[in-house]
Amino acid sequence: MTLDSYDKLLGTVLQEYKILSEYKRLQNEDLGGLYVIPSFENSFVWFGVIFVRSGPYKDGVFRFTISLSEKFPNDASVPTVVFQSETFHPLIDPYNGTLELTEAFPKWKSGDNHVWQLLKFIQYIFANFDEYMSLAEQSANNLAHELYGQNRSEFLGKVEECVRLSQARLYDPAPVQDRNYILFDRFDRDTHGSVLESMKQGKANEVTTPPSSGLSWVKEGVFQPLSKQG
Repeated sequence: MTLDSYDKLLGTVLQEYKILSEYKRLQNEDLGGLYVIPSFENSFVWFGVIFVRSGPYKDGVFRFTISLSEKFPNDASVPTVVFQSETFHPLIDPYNGTLELTEAFPKWKSGDNHVWQLLKFIQYIFANFDEYMSLAEQSANNLAHELYGQNRSEFLGKVEECVRLSQARLYDPAPVQDRNYILFDRFDRDTHGSVLESMKQGKANEVTTPPSSGLSWVKEGVFQPLSKQG
């Protein structure tokens, strides 16, 4: 093996390690209702799904993919988040599903920015929708943004429609051939009943702790949107 080949291999291994470290960090964060896993075929692509628990998008189930840059995390390129089905949201492009991240992440800062912060942001714009919209200046869906400000009832009607659509597509087959793509099966008592009962029994014996206080999706001083200066 030549020195150049060795250096390239070492660089690839170190980068894979950094991506794995990003994934392991998620275990320490409160990401209830949100699930992600790197693609089996390509660690730079992560599959995700969010089950929204509150706000106007409550009960929505929205799939998305996160694409990391080729030099992640050692450049300023912000990861790309693309929602896979039509999601009527002021920050989501209605044509290609891309999430607007410019305001939250003007550029990616290695060592300061992490994927868990990106996921917290996704949580926040759904569960705390009205709070975020009171601060947001950027939009990716002009119609959604205008309806939110000028015709709330029509806006909520379109949101309800996209929530119903997301539920209807929950069991769709995978659009890609990847063993790590997140799939869901319809509940079957014979197949899943014993697992459900075990989960119920385990839950009954758990000691729960109060949730952390505060609504912020960031650590203080890291991002701008929730600390916007007048």
